[in-house]
Amino acid sequence: MSYVVINELFVDTENTQAFETNFSESMIGTLGSVQGLTRARLLSPERPDRGYLSILEFTDRRAYDHYLDSAAFQEAHNWPNHAQFSSNELAEFVPVTEL
Repeated sequence: MSYVVINELFVDTENTQAFETNFSESMIGTLGSVQGLTRARLLSPERPDRGYLSILEFTDRRAYDHYLDSAAFQEAHNWPNHAQFSSNELAEFVPVTEL
């Protein structure tokens, strides 16, 4: 069973382009070698009252815990042009149904 981590990131309107560029570059530059990471996505909100969703899918909770202690995690959060956001909400999930 997989383990899913969703971070909703709220970005001020004037920072959206820089956020998308910087966050995407960070994901591409740091997540490629993460063991147990099966999928990573950044979704843009359709409604102005919602934030971007960063969705990371891992093989299991252990793979996520390993990522939190990894150099890749440190690099992602210290990326040279770190993506600026005003607030965030982190949630962790275990899928109940998968197709």
